[in-house]
Amino acid sequence: MNIKKFGSIVAAATAVSLLAGGVSATAANAATPAPQFYLMDGGDGSRLPDDKVMAWDDQVIASPGPEFADIDTPFIGSSDATGVGYFVTTPGTENTLSSWTATADGGFMPGTQNILQPNLSLSGFIGGNWASIKANGGDYSLGFAWIKNNGLTIADAGVKFVSIHVEPGGAWTFADQTPAQADVAPVITTTSLNALTKDSAFSQTIAASGTAPISWAVTAGSLPAGLSLDAASGAITGTPTAAGAYGFTLTATNAAGSDDQAFSGTVAATAPVEPSGSDANKVTIPAPAEGATTVTVPAGVANANKTLQAWAWSDPTDLGQVTTDANGDATVDVSSLPSGTTHTIALTQPGDATFAILAWGTVTLAGKAPATDDVDLTAAVTASDLWSLNAEKTQVDFGAVARDQSTTKALGKVTVVDDRNVLKGWDLNAAWTAFTNGSGDEIPTSALTLAPKAYAGYTLIDGVTLGTGTKIAQSSAVSTLPTGALFDADLTFTAPKDAKVGEYHSTLTVTLTSK
Repeated sequence: MNIKKFGSIVAAATAVSLLAGGVSATAANAATPAPQFYLMDGGDGSRLPDDKVMAWDDQVIASPGPEFADIDTPFIGSSDATGVGYFVTTPGTENTLSSWTATADGGFMPGTQNILQPNLSLSGFIGGNWASIKANGGDYSLGFAWIKNNGLTIADAGVKFVSIHVEPGGAWTFADQTPAQADVAPVITTTSLNALTKDSAFSQTIAASGTAPISWAVTAGSLPAGLSLDAASGAITGTPTAAGAYGFTLTATNAAGSDDQAFSGTVAATAPVEPSGSDANKVTIPAPAEGATTVTVPAGVANANKTLQAWAWSDPTDLGQVTTDANGDATVDVSSLPSGTTHTIALTQPGDATFAILAWGTVTLAGKAPATDDVDLTAAVTASDLWSLNAEKTQVDFGAVARDQSTTKALGKVTVVDDRNVLKGWDLNAAWTAFTNGSGDEIPTSALTLAPKAYAGYTLIDGVTLGTGTKIAQSSAVSTLPTGALFDADLTFTAPKDAKVGEYHSTLTVTLTSK
């Protein structure tokens, strides 16, 4: 590594005090935190990457600013400084000269209040146990400080250092001294509590953005009875012990500020247990009229002229409060309950946490019967009244066939159209004559066989099936529509062993017969 040496540069008139951890400026300069310093290549002034591995005796130059061109700018000292000391020390002991692990004296011009960019290298230190550092490695601080009183104490300009890690043997790296990000004040992002029910366990962590750690506190109102707040995590946990409305304010606080969020709602009451069988206070609820939206629950004269709480076991459903008449009868709105099913209806005292049931019964809600009316529907079905058969090919040539050999040819497309006004079904058959030549020689009909099949690309409709032997297909009473049903067949001719040589002819006839 090429190391440059620089001459003395006189400091500016306004001195800046360099302290461990950053820079503080006079009123003429903004007080902005800055890095301790960067390590620069002394050859070209470029900043060394954070992950660059140094040799034990590599020298680097420290820069007081982030600009590569600043490597000629001195660090500014203070008027009480009489010298400079370079050091390697364990983290946390940078401001205590007596604790420095290894030290070296640095050049300084008293009264100029400046120090040139220091050339730092681990092997350049004298005194202390730098040899042990090389042998064992470890985490250290590498830096320099203005000193006074003949090197006994640190001057007002303070200490500058970077954190380094030394591997056993001497290789070392350093960390980027980028300023820490400023703390961000919290902002509570949870705006409501989840549903709360008396006697049901509850847990919810209130969330907030911002720099950790964040502490939590209830600063107005109070949590629902039975719940508590974890000040460190913002978790609200517990089991509500009372039903009713609640309201409180939470405050989230960190080093940068605080934020408030109000919460309000209602702790729901626990629903009563559905009565059944021979449970006390069972009454007969008159069957409501078809489509009725209310039922009458006879709670008895002991409960006359009272306001009671009505329940229905569909969820159960809270049907609200009702008032009994002089006979103790309560009219309960059941319009929210599904019809066509049986429900248990019960009455309790409002606010009774024990849900003592005063009267209960079952009732089946019948919805209104469906209304009907008749509409005459008329449709005229027509047919093309087509009945036809068409064989597409007029000739099938088997070509030259040696004795005792077979050749197969396709019959070709045969179209059956049955869209008669009255459908009866049909049979499609094939028949052929013996094969003859001009000399009177004959080959019997058995030399030809037929294998029916659907025409390529056509799918048989329901009610139409392929036949066997000489029957190509058959149908029940279904229409083929005017497009027709399409068939084919493989014709195989086998020349007899004793057939005379010559050209033979036969006639194949396809017949469509109605059932």
